[in-house]
Amino acid sequence: MGPAELVGPLQISPAWYVAVILALLIVAGNFFAPLIRLAAGATGASGPRIPIPVRSTYLSRISSVESDLETENADVRDSARTLAKIVRDFAHDAWGVKSEHLTYRDAAVAGLDDLAACLLGLYEAEFAETEPADLQAQIADARKLVARWS
Repeated sequence: MGPAELVGPLQISPAWYVAVILALLIVAGNFFAPLIRLAAGATGASGPRIPIPVRSTYLSRISSVESDLETENADVRDSARTLAKIVRDFAHDAWGVKSEHLTYRDAAVAGLDDLAACLLGLYEAEFAETEPADLQAQIADARKLVARWS
């Protein structure tokens, strides 16, 4: 067997060089993507958005409490308790907060100031020494809480 009969090694195609360079560019782009976005002026979102069905569900639950009060089918204290549960459920669905027994102080410590203010108004209506006249201010606060976080 002579040297003419030996098969030479396979040569590397120029397409392989292009593929390797392209792969390295993709890896480098992914590595530096946060810096590129920051240099381009992109800002991060302030927080997760609450889906519209979650908002509409809770707004309709608040409306049902209000309509029960207007038709005098419900007591003001019971309605305040129901509204507090609705607000806590919203906090759970919107932010993932364990809120079954959440007090307004717990919400304030957790940094949920809007939720704490809403719960404080509901506590005042629920635990007042005299029968509260109405819940219109608390209902408006609950609506504002749900509508604001969208």
